[in-house]
Amino acid sequence: MNLLKRDRSIVDIIFMITVFGVFMLSALFVVLFGARIYKNTAHDMSVNFSSRTSLAYVTEKLHQHDRRNGVQIIEDSAGPVLKMSQFVNSDEYCTYLYEHDGFLKELTVRGDIDLVRSAGKNILKLNRFSSTKVSDSLYRFNIEDEEGNKTEFYVSLYSYSDTPE
Repeated sequence: MNLLKRDRSIVDIIFMITVFGVFMLSALFVVLFGARIYKNTAHDMSVNFSSRTSLAYVTEKLHQHDRRNGVQIIEDSAGPVLKMSQFVNSDEYCTYLYEHDGFLKELTVRGDIDLVRSAGKNILKLNRFSSTKVSDSLYRFNIEDEEGNKTEFYVSLYSYSDTPE
């Protein structure tokens, strides 16, 4: 009788250790899968932040300068530059948005001062920024962030619409 009891308690112990091992492996897999999902989500949020920030920034700047002849795209040797003009106390001030040294940059200067690309303030890290005038009131922008994710968007200006002002 005592021998049967002893065999039974060894089987019980082995069974409990096996159940505990399966539980630990399951918990480990849940943690590993959760960590991978978190990593992917954090990466996607970073990409989304980068593209949405550049999109919102450029759109807001354009809408701030939404007046006739307030927005132009000029070309220089380093590529396209978005030039936005405004008058303050009869003095013209120009805000330039452009890509230089891997950053979207902004520079605001008096209208009689030429653009110096290195003088701009770094806004957002990116690989490429291009702008194209599609029509009098429509502009197309292509932005490639530092990871190679591309975003294309259009911005319409209301000052050129056919509706009466």
